[in-house]
Amino acid sequence: MSSQRPLESQVRAIAGLLRGVPLDGSTAENPAEDILRRYECGGYLFDLWTRSGRLSSLPPEWIEALRRAHRKTLVDNLTSLAVFRRIGGLLASEGIPIVPLKGAAYLLDLYRDPGVRSMTDLDFLVRRSDAGRLARRLMREGLIGEVGRHFPEDRRFEMVVPGTSHGRLEFHWFLGLPRRARVDQEDIWRRSRPAVLEGVPCRRLAVEDALLYHVIHAGDSYFGPTLKWTIDLREMLRTWSPDPGVLLERSAAWRCRSALHLSLRHLAKLFPGEAPADLLAATRPGPLRGLLQRWYLSSDPLSLLNVSGGSLSRLPMRCLLIDSPLDAVLLTVRVLARPVSRPIVRTLGGAAPPWEWSD
Repeated sequence: MSSQRPLESQVRAIAGLLRGVPLDGSTAENPAEDILRRYECGGYLFDLWTRSGRLSSLPPEWIEALRRAHRKTLVDNLTSLAVFRRIGGLLASEGIPIVPLKGAAYLLDLYRDPGVRSMTDLDFLVRRSDAGRLARRLMREGLIGEVGRHFPEDRRFEMVVPGTSHGRLEFHWFLGLPRRARVDQEDIWRRSRPAVLEGVPCRRLAVEDALLYHVIHAGDSYFGPTLKWTIDLREMLRTWSPDPGVLLERSAAWRCRSALHLSLRHLAKLFPGEAPADLLAATRPGPLRGLLQRWYLSSDPLSLLNVSGGSLSRLPMRCLLIDSPLDAVLLTVRVLARPVSRPIVRTLGGAAPPWEWSD
């Protein structure tokens, strides 16, 4: 993703295009492709303006830039889906249930065109009891297992098809990071329902569960710089019509109302009038938390927060994203203790990757 600071004219142009506003003389220039990659919205804009029959009204440079973004997203995603058909079919034959998450799941009904929404990799939820067997089976198929620097705390691992740039599959055995949200894992599975993706039988999250997990994930990455998560939320509300009462009750139980509220604020900023007003009001934080959060709100037309995942200023904001003050304190202690706790966990064998587990 591009780290280049976008020009003000580019920001105004993309903000306008998302809202269906034609480009004027001051925003018609500089359809820089690295900026479209930064915000990950080129394929969506191409589809949006094509379906409205207005693509030809844009300057030729913008038409071509959006067309190239859509084409690249399409090719990348089709390559990833080909991997999924092979691997997903194999896991189905082994009787290992999987739940597509995030981008892969949204291809079930939010985005019929695979060129609209970019995917970095393919994410799936599996049961912990199946994780070791799954990993070993895929390794026998030639895939390579990898874990990140936060393993096993992040409760996920990757399987990589060697020699490909779009053959990464990430398997989660738990939704929600420790102390950041409290998701009832058994309820997630109980409420999931059968689905078929690319001809492969799987399961999908209940719509309210999928939406809340989505905002938790967006909050973990401070809602940007990509715009795809807010665009996803827009399409969820349009297509799924989730129950507001269920969202309120479940977000309180999961302790993710702050993430839900800020995601809705970002939606309201990008697409004025589209965030449900009642839901925004019902999730509004208390006076102190609201005041502190406002320090981090960005004046940029596209961004929600003025922090990023790599800045030190993200640390206080991380605490403001956690509903429970006690959880915020405990997470802070846990992070500060990592230099000591991680070597101990590894020494005691607690960081063994799933393919080394004994089922």
